[in-house]
Amino acid sequence: MLRFSFLLILLTLLPDLYLWRFITRRHTGRWRSLPLFLPTLLTLGSLGLAAAGILTGPLLWFAFFAVLCVTFPKIVFILIDAPLRLMARHRPGLRRHVLTVSCLVGLIVAAVQLYASFGGMKRLVVHRERITLPTLPPAFEGYRIVQLSDLHLGTYLGDTTFVSQIVDSVTAQHPDLIAFTGDLVNLHPDELTPYLSVLSRLQAPDGVVAILGNHDYSTYSPGLTPAEQQALTDRLVRMEQSMGWEVLRDSHTLRLRGTDTLALVGVENIGKQPLTSHGDLAKALRGLPAARCRILLSHDPWHWHTQVQHTNIALTLSGHTHAMQLRLGGFSPAALFMPEWGGLYIGAQQHPLYVSTGIGGSVPYRLGAWPQIDV
Repeated sequence: MLRFSFLLILLTLLPDLYLWRFITRRHTGRWRSLPLFLPTLLTLGSLGLAAAGILTGPLLWFAFFAVLCVTFPKIVFILIDAPLRLMARHRPGLRRHVLTVSCLVGLIVAAVQLYASFGGMKRLVVHRERITLPTLPPAFEGYRIVQLSDLHLGTYLGDTTFVSQIVDSVTAQHPDLIAFTGDLVNLHPDELTPYLSVLSRLQAPDGVVAILGNHDYSTYSPGLTPAEQQALTDRLVRMEQSMGWEVLRDSHTLRLRGTDTLALVGVENIGKQPLTSHGDLAKALRGLPAARCRILLSHDPWHWHTQVQHTNIALTLSGHTHAMQLRLGGFSPAALFMPEWGGLYIGAQQHPLYVSTGIGGSVPYRLGAWPQIDV
């Protein structure tokens, strides 16, 4: 966190070196230009406090918004302005349009960032995917699972309006089963409290099954001992169970249709370093006949990438990536870090993985990678 905050501070400060020289050429007296840099000073102050761990919750998001709406547009302004000024040296007729174009692009970028934070974060979409499993028992043909992932309830600050919309949308899909693939909260089980009654309305004939994600272990709450983190994790599980959810912690459960059986397997988080891995797939499968069709819930697709695709799991459902909450057409920066970041993937033994890009996020921002319910 400290290294990342330092990088943001550097990116916030460097553009002003360009703008300072640019502005003071056109204004009398450098001190008169200082008010123009007040947003930068506020951004730097917020980032400094965030790096020191002083800013949390909504105040931390102020630093995030400052970077989005102040720093990022300034960087884009410079990336447009500097090349245009070089071109204008050879084509003087361009010179009078350079500032207008650069400012316009910068303002557009700022407007897009504002929309992603306030509008895009709640632009709920429903994605439907038909998956064929050769081992699926005949009685389960057409079985409909609604997958929810990465709600990150702490980001909504107790406002239940959007979460209620999610529940209504899930109900409208008429699922046979609802599967939640982790990251219900950001930092602490208390974030779930305002939403207990709303999420209790999630119902399906075969119920709601859930697993834990990396955020659900209170790993990111500062100053907690491992024992305290474990106690908070157990508390979160009890709260989920109070909503009628069946939480799978390295375990499995069966769904029956006549004489046919579908096995639902859930593991605790198994992720790529430096994330802590808690899960044990062998333990989750213990006692389950190999011939049965198995659908695995595993929060981090890295688990499938490294282990699961070489097993006899029929289908894996994951989340975790959020598509880094940014998607432009078919591209997401998540692809630079995660081989399987969103959608359907077929493994080495034709065992598919479906990665939900999720609904929420640790920060209130989504652009292109809109909040998504997967059917």
